Amino acid sequence: MAAPQITATRAQKGLKRQLGLWSMTLAVVTGTIGSGWLFAPYLCAKAAGPFSMLAWLLGGLMSFVIAIVFAELGAVVTTSGALAAIPLLTHGRTSGFIGGWSVWIAYVSIPTIEVLAMMEYLASKVPWLIVDTGHGQILSGSGMGCAIAMLGIFGWINLSGVGFLSKWIDGLTFWKLTIPLLVSVTLMLKQSHWGNMDGRLPWDGSVRDEVLTAVSAGGVLFSLLGFRTSLDLAGEAKNPQRDVPLSMGLGLGICLGIYMILQLAFIVSIDPTQIVHGWKKLVLTSHGGPLVAIALGAGLVWVANLLLLDAALSPGATAMAYMGVSARVSWMMGLRELLPKCFQDLNKQSVPWVGLVSSMLIGIAMLFGGPSWQKIVGFLTATSVIALAIGPISLMALRKQLPYVLRPFRLRGASVWCRVAFVMATWAILWSGKTSAIWAVGSIMVPTTLFLILQWQHGRDLDLQNGLWWILYLGGLIVILCLTDKDGRYPMNIREQMILSALFALTIFPIAVASRLKMISKMELEAMAV
Repeated sequence: MAAPQITATRAQKGLKRQLGLWSMTLAVVTGTIGSGWLFAPYLCAKAAGPFSMLAWLLGGLMSFVIAIVFAELGAVVTTSGALAAIPLLTHGRTSGFIGGWSVWIAYVSIPTIEVLAMMEYLASKVPWLIVDTGHGQILSGSGMGCAIAMLGIFGWINLSGVGFLSKWIDGLTFWKLTIPLLVSVTLMLKQSHWGNMDGRLPWDGSVRDEVLTAVSAGGVLFSLLGFRTSLDLAGEAKNPQRDVPLSMGLGLGICLGIYMILQLAFIVSIDPTQIVHGWKKLVLTSHGGPLVAIALGAGLVWVANLLLLDAALSPGATAMAYMGVSARVSWMMGLRELLPKCFQDLNKQSVPWVGLVSSMLIGIAMLFGGPSWQKIVGFLTATSVIALAIGPISLMALRKQLPYVLRPFRLRGASVWCRVAFVMATWAILWSGKTSAIWAVGSIMVPTTLFLILQWQHGRDLDLQNGLWWILYLGGLIVILCLTDKDGRYPMNIREQMILSALFALTIFPIAVASRLKMISKMELEAMAV
């Protein structure tokens, strides 16, 4: 039987397809290299010392495995806001809301975190941006005004249209690729404390806890999950079937290489006297961030100034990108009536303006909560990975639901890869820590409960039985974390936790696949350009 292709209807035609492979790849890069490169090397080094290089390799492997699963999905479901569309397509409205809401929560938080990172670095030159309360540093009144203004500017650029946004991204991403490499090479040539790399992996593998901490709380996964940006812009790609998978792979490979070079440079640039009591005792107190502290300690004032300039540009470009893709997610959810219908409205530039303005206003509101980059990275990692955990399940579901739909990219051995990806996603949630995981699950399940009540009151289909596996999965993870935590009733080491959670994930996987919709309506197929 010939493989059918279904064209997009008026809903999908609302967005303009203007982005080529280069712009899509640069969108992945700019969504990946943001504030992470300013903070993650320091946090990883504190957690794992020279073994933080292993953390980047492990995080890169996990991101790659998850990305190749989404490579096939992204070549099939070519609508903007695909991370919300995919669970809706395969498992119905309840699952669609959970998947869409979890990724939206992560996306809408990132611009705020990026702006806070900008403020922290720039405060070394403009000290009135922050004040010290004695319990930590927070934005001053003037700093708050500057942060709000920045979010407003990012919103205005996004409202001008995806073509205008891509020009900003293309220009800023070249800068973002160049500066980390220049800083890394300069620090390695100036400092060159290669003895800092000495470290032997214990035969009992006891260093694994530190490496896994670096992967989650150290910001490795948070920094590398930017490949998803390509999925959320798929509805505006000229050739999404080819460009979505390629841009994810190219962007992820480029960014992993840059992060590993930067981590190596950070380790060998530390004065050995600062780590005589161990990497965990490393403290870089210079106002303006850890890399600025190293540069100033080495007498590289021009590097410090360059870092401060980059602190205004790199996080800013990432904030712009995620503000835009968060609007695309809410647009898709509004289109399918998972959010109020007003979220599907487009302005004259074909931009989902209601979702964009909402994301901007929520980002501004979050500034008043005073979160820090270090404190929120675990929460954002957990919510992001929860959103991605549906991918392996949806891929196997779509293989059964739509066996004859054209797949420009088809993942070989998908049954094995999907199970491995689902286990790795489960581990990533586990490693984010009990507190982060509980907050992430709570921020998803409370709105889901309200959504179900409102949908039931309006007499709409819930597809509840198709989404119950989410409750079983997320609830089971919280139980495992609470019982096996060091303060739990049955404390386990990380190896035992990984084995238990892997068995749990492999048990949930076939249940979740079997919970798929038996039939996908033609209207849903056309609306999502499958």
